[in-house]
Amino acid sequence: MTMRFVAIACSLLVGVVAVAESDDGALRLRSSAETGNLRAMRDLAVSLLNEVEPQNEAVYWLEEASSLGDAESMHRLASLRYAGAVASQDKHAAVALWQAAAVLGHVDSMYDLAVCYRDGRGTRMSSMRASLWFKKAAAGGRPEAMTAWGKCLFDGTGCMRDEAQAVTWWTNAAKRGEVDAMVSLAVASGTGRGMARNDSTSARWWRKAASRGCEVAMLVTAANYEMGRGVAADQSKAESWYARLRNGVDVMLPTGGLVLVLPE
Repeated sequence: MTMRFVAIACSLLVGVVAVAESDDGALRLRSSAETGNLRAMRDLAVSLLNEVEPQNEAVYWLEEASSLGDAESMHRLASLRYAGAVASQDKHAAVALWQAAAVLGHVDSMYDLAVCYRDGRGTRMSSMRASLWFKKAAAGGRPEAMTAWGKCLFDGTGCMRDEAQAVTWWTNAAKRGEVDAMVSLAVASGTGRGMARNDSTSARWWRKAASRGCEVAMLVTAANYEMGRGVAADQSKAESWYARLRNGVDVMLPTGGLVLVLPE
C-alpha cells in the first residue's frame, strides 16, 4: 500500500514539474518575443493560435514579425486574412502579404499568390503573373506548383507553349505524389502530346492516380482493363475498379481544372 502511495505521489510531482517547465518555457518565449526576436514572435503567435482566448494577441505578434520582414509570419498572417479566421477577412491584404513574402523567397507564398492571380481572388486576374509565380514556386520545390506550371506550359497560358517541358514538370510532380500531375501524364501519353503516344504508359499513370483515390482515374483504369487498352484485358480487375468507384472508396477528383481528352 505504501509503495502505491509513493508511486502516486511521484507521478503527481512529475506532472507538477512538467507544468512548471511548460509555463517557464512560455514565459521565456514571450520575453524573447518582446525583445524583438522574430522566431520567438512567430512561435509565440503559433502557440497562441492553438488556444481559445488570446488569438487576437497571436495576430498582433504575426503583424509585428511581418513588419520586421519575417516571410513565414507574413505567409501565416495572409492565410488568416484570406480565410477570415481569427483576423477579419481581407483578401486584398492577404495578397499584399503573400506578394511581400514571395519577393523574399517564401515558396508557399509564391504558390498562393499565383493561385490568386490565376483565379482573380483579392487581385485582378493575370495569367502572365500567375504563370510567373507558379514557375518560381515550382523551381522552389512545391509539387502543386510544378503541376500548375506544367499546365501553363502545356496550354501556353501566360507563357510560351512548351508541351515537352510541361511533361518534365508533371513527371517531377508525380514523383512527389501529385495526383493531378499523374492524370496529366496519363492524358499526355495517351494522346501523344509532349511525349510519344504510348497506351501502356498512359494506363500506368491512370492506375497510379487511381490507386491514390482519383475517381476519374478509377473509371479510366476500369475501362482500360475491360477493353485491354494499354494492359492485358482482365474483367475481374475491371470489375474491382468499378466496384471501388460505386462504393465510393477513397474517391477524389482532380483539382487542377484539367480538361481530359481520352484516347480512342
